[in-house]
Amino acid sequence: MTFEPTTQRMAIVLPMSFQKGDITFCSMPNGSDVRIPILPTGKPRHVVSTAQLTKGIWLARLNWSDGRQQYHDEKQITVN
Repeated sequence: MTFEPTTQRMAIVLPMSFQKGDITFCSMPNGSDVRIPILPTGKPRHVVSTAQLTKGIWLARLNWSDGRQQYHDEKQITVN
């Protein structure tokens, strides 16, 4: 996961075998969540807008599955 603050985007690279996924942005410290589904597109790179997030610190939680196993990644980001 790569956060691009100047363009208000989060770029994600997933294997071509992924079948479903989502990214949840959790606001710190109040804990409000924004969940965005990630759909297979036939390309490994997926871009999610972060424009709807308010200023502050967020935890980005990426969950995805290849149909056999679940995967998880987290990254803390700061939206200015």
